[in-house]
Amino acid sequence: MGAEKRLKLIAKDLVNHFEARVDAMDGKAMVVCMSRRICVELYNAIIKLRPEWHGADDTHGSMKIVMTGSASDPLTWQPHIRPKKQREELAKRFKNPKDPFRVVIVRDMWLTGFDVPSLHTMYVDKYMRDHGLMQAIARVNRVFKDKPGGLVVITSASHRN
Repeated sequence: MGAEKRLKLIAKDLVNHFEARVDAMDGKAMVVCMSRRICVELYNAIIKLRPEWHGADDTHGSMKIVMTGSASDPLTWQPHIRPKKQREELAKRFKNPKDPFRVVIVRDMWLTGFDVPSLHTMYVDKYMRDHGLMQAIARVNRVFKDKPGGLVVITSASHRN
């Protein structure tokens, strides 16, 4: 799941799909990954394609990772690890439909009990099932303004029969 070649392909497909989706309907997206490492590597792959999506701090940029961590995590992860107060500020930005923060990458956070009516697309690159999958779908499948419902895009590697 976390191979570099695969993440480059996922990044390219995600960017192309999301930009087409936003052309058709204004909204936001959540990307759900298998691990924190994959979150960071996918973020980096997307930023190579769309450097303007990056923001040096939490008040800038249209894409962020929301994850927990510690000081012992790799240095490359540290910019994405925030204390609770900063995560709450990012949540306020993401919930605001007019804020340019449009894409969030998560592993587990914000999948339950997090309401963003303008969220119109969820990209699932993680094996999910039962009530966890249902709660994730509920995050995106809300009527909002012109949005009749949400779209869940599941990668083939995350789907099991």
